[in-house]
Amino acid sequence: MKKFLNNFEEIVGGSLFIAMFIVLVAQIFAREFFSSPLVWSEELAQLIFIYVGLLGVSACIKDNSHVSIDFFVLKFPPVLQKIINIFIQVLILACVALIFFISIRITGRQVPIDIVSLKISSVYKYIALPILSSLIIYRLLERNYLAWKRRERGVEQ
Repeated sequence: MKKFLNNFEEIVGGSLFIAMFIVLVAQIFAREFFSSPLVWSEELAQLIFIYVGLLGVSACIKDNSHVSIDFFVLKFPPVLQKIINIFIQVLILACVALIFFISIRITGRQVPIDIVSLKISSVYKYIALPILSSLIIYRLLERNYLAWKRRERGVEQ
């Protein structure tokens, strides 16, 4: 179970990506070979893509593999580099927390609106943002806590 939770984004995101691929291939076959497009496939692929994209953001935050431009920061003394890093981490946390709180309000407004082709509420599309932004916040805090513990023990990253 611990292995699943540690690799949650990769496992779920990869599975959803495969599901999205299957839906899109089914759409192509239906349109090209049967001349009858699947009306629900584009909306379902879009819905899955939202979750896959946000899970990818969370995975990059967890692994610290997101894009960062540190050309200028590396020219500063190590103490200033650490201060800038802390500032950037707090800024990222504040932005994601803001997204979380704003997305809750936006999601609440989607309850009466349906995704017509799927016959489900559009809440399923919008709920991805508060759920996965909370996962991103967790992964950001976890990563920074583990980095702090490594520095405390004297192990450099």
